[in-house]
Amino acid sequence: MGRTLNTIRNQAKGFTLLELMIAMAIGIVILGAGLQVYTQAVKATFTTSQKSEMQQDFRAAANLMQRDISMAGSGALGQQGLASNSVGLPTGVGSTIAVYPCSNTTCNYVNGAPVAYPQVSGAPYVYSIIPGYNFGITVNAAEGPTDIISVAYADATLALNCYTVDVVSATVVIFELPTPLPGTCILPTGVVTVPALNAAGVGLQSGDFILFGQSAAGVVSNVTVTAPTSGAYSAAYQVTFNNGDPGHINQPAVNNGSMKSLPAGISTTLSAVRLLVITYYLDISPVDNVTPRLMRIQNGRNPSPVAEGVSCLKFSYDVDNNGTIVANQTSLPVGVTPNMITKVNILHMAIRSQLKGQTGFQSLDLQTSVSARNLTMGQEYPISGSAY
Repeated sequence: MGRTLNTIRNQAKGFTLLELMIAMAIGIVILGAGLQVYTQAVKATFTTSQKSEMQQDFRAAANLMQRDISMAGSGALGQQGLASNSVGLPTGVGSTIAVYPCSNTTCNYVNGAPVAYPQVSGAPYVYSIIPGYNFGITVNAAEGPTDIISVAYADATLALNCYTVDVVSATVVIFELPTPLPGTCILPTGVVTVPALNAAGVGLQSGDFILFGQSAAGVVSNVTVTAPTSGAYSAAYQVTFNNGDPGHINQPAVNNGSMKSLPAGISTTLSAVRLLVITYYLDISPVDNVTPRLMRIQNGRNPSPVAEGVSCLKFSYDVDNNGTIVANQTSLPVGVTPNMITKVNILHMAIRSQLKGQTGFQSLDLQTSVSARNLTMGQEYPISGSAY
């Protein structure tokens, strides 16, 4: 017998509208929960990567700064026979005063202006450590101006002590490599030949600081190969000092001129060493005009960024004033000169991530001390004529 229409309808299978709506609601809840978990995972991954990058930048910046500070005075200044661990610079006035930090073109890097070298009785000096309390930019108004710091030490990679030095004019010095090498020629570990002064990466470069003897400093303009004056020399280089000196240090012991204080014709008694004069300071990145960054400038070369997001840089100093230790001085007391510094305290070197005002913003703050071991040793075992 045939089935009726009602019987067929009663046997048909499917979902009611209510069931479909309940199923859709449950599905939306599950999808929402899954999306929330995914979003949190993405945020956590991004935050972790930000933290990792920040920590790497922070570690690299801290290691580089600590290495330079710990090397202050190494193989230079006091160890070159200078009782005060300093090099006298020309006494200039107005636009000719000796300033830093400088590249070959300008010195307007710290807060948009140059910084004058510290002076004693009106004469400027390059010290192994030069404090710069409140000389830097202001990143956070509540914290006030940041600090800068400069250190100087000898470059052990270039054996200028193997060369004889002949000052031929106020702007030109000839370096010649004798055969056989003199007893003063000491090569770095692992180096078997004396580096050429025009060797890429190792040799003299435009902007390098050279210390002659115990008193004269010069900024290299260029280096060219020249003919040796006799068969007693295997190589010779002409080094020029007449350009690339916006900091006005190519004028030792005189108000104007350049290398005139060095007597011409000296070829056996005058020594030379390349100094690394390094300044750390903060500026604002020109990419976004917002992000603060730690900068490092070496000699007369262009400054290089070390780490982004560094928002605070503050130092204090422990000094040894004729046996009396004065600790945690942000600016040196009256009568205390930078050559008395024995320890640099990094009070704050804060670095922050790029998420300020957002979830995931992080920051780190370094507080540590770095011993200026070469200066401390010079005070414990003073050279003849030292103030200690």
